[in-house]
Amino acid sequence: MIKPLLFTYLGMVIVVVLMDFRHLKQTAHINRWLSYGLIALGTGIWLYVTHLSKTVFLSVWISHVIQRLLPLP
Repeated sequence: MIKPLLFTYLGMVIVVVLMDFRHLKQTAHINRWLSYGLIALGTGIWLYVTHLSKTVFLSVWISHVIQRLLPLP
């Protein structure tokens, strides 16, 4: 169920970049790099989730760290 959503996201990113490329070129440099950075970050997350057989969720990793720090009864 999640992979079709991820492929939809990638398709939307491609459409946004193609349609807004002219507008992104006219914006300030910082806005352009922030937009490209967010798109690259989202695409990197998409590639990580779809191509690795074992996904590491941040909340699970943080819970393992917290369990070591908190006293348990």
